[in-house]
Amino acid sequence: MLKNFILLLLFPIFSFAQKTVGFSIPDSTDIFVEYGDGHILKKAEELIGNTDAQAFLKEFHKKFPNTFDKDIRYVHLISSNVDDWEMTLYDERKSQLNFLKNYSNLSKLNPEFQSLVEANIKWNYWHLLLAYSIIRSNIDTKLTRVVSLPAVMTEELDPSKVNDEKLMMVESYRNFLPFFVTYFNSQEQKFIKYTDQVKAIADKGNYAQKYLKGQVLDYTLAKLLYDNCGKITASSAKFWISQIAANDYRNMLLEHCKETLSKKEEVASKKENNKVKQTHEEGDSPILIGLDGKQFDFTKYKGKVVYVDFWASWCGPCRAEFPFSKKMHNGLTEKQKKKIVFLYVSIDEDLNNWKEAVEKLKLNNGDHGLSEGGWVSGVTRKYQINSIPRYMIIDKNGTIINANAPRPSSPETLDLLLKLLD
Repeated sequence: MLKNFILLLLFPIFSFAQKTVGFSIPDSTDIFVEYGDGHILKKAEELIGNTDAQAFLKEFHKKFPNTFDKDIRYVHLISSNVDDWEMTLYDERKSQLNFLKNYSNLSKLNPEFQSLVEANIKWNYWHLLLAYSIIRSNIDTKLTRVVSLPAVMTEELDPSKVNDEKLMMVESYRNFLPFFVTYFNSQEQKFIKYTDQVKAIADKGNYAQKYLKGQVLDYTLAKLLYDNCGKITASSAKFWISQIAANDYRNMLLEHCKETLSKKEEVASKKENNKVKQTHEEGDSPILIGLDGKQFDFTKYKGKVVYVDFWASWCGPCRAEFPFSKKMHNGLTEKQKKKIVFLYVSIDEDLNNWKEAVEKLKLNNGDHGLSEGGWVSGVTRKYQINSIPRYMIIDKNGTIINANAPRPSSPETLDLLLKLLD
């Protein structure tokens, strides 16, 4: 109720923006306005709704029309070359900050409102600069590489200093965040365009988790999924939705992506159900497919201790644990290696993605199996796996000792495995 009330308060102010009374026209894709922190929205409304603030904004928009109108600015950037575009943004930012600094009634403006104006001006520069690269790249489908900006243009933007929850009331900052993740992740990928959208979202999500936290991270992940859930698999969408802490965003995305999720999960579920009926009795351990294409299950390892690692090629936190698994395995004696099995069980939906990841990551310190069906595969349903990475320890008798075991990076993991050899 509070958010709906705040939205009603904000709407007249922003909808009148075209008549120069707010920062911009209402944007239906700004999910923060409806699902973000209501206290932040209320604070923004109070700062903008002040009579002196309204007078300033009226003059500001008269001097700088369409500054925050994304639709108009995106059209302009398409027909500009990069140097002219950056110079336009640079001069615009300088002129707008000077306008604020020299405003005749500056002393009447709330200092917090002044900070809000400054932040919108500054982050609008970065938003529109990065948008130049991503929008032009997306429009030209013949391009195999993302349009990169000259390094000198982005060197002032330090990814480690981007996260700031106080800036969530700044619309330009919110507009900037998806472009920030997309552009700088592309830079890490040497600006090669993605052909696999599951990997694209995974890499962007992992990049966001590397540099963003709290409300900033939740909003950015939610925005990426809101715009792209129709392009990815059910497994990928479900995983990334599970990475969002805020219930409002999660519930919104489950509804927004419902059609895609239900269709793909239905197909995956039928496929897995048929395989279950064909290969094993209800209650047995789920069937896995090895790298050689042959089927097996956990009973293959009876007489040995098994450390199971549930993962997927698109899961960044999973990959982050692999060096610890390798270190733990390498620390075993040859005798111990014969008695302890490191079993990597993937829930990838794409067989090739799984095999390529195993090879690329050099996961040669254990056995590998694929559980088909993604988030509705045999292992996820039987062991109630709702997020990955997830680990499990099985003793020599085939009994699950710990269905939610500590990670490879945990100091206690190796001791738990060695004790089971006695």
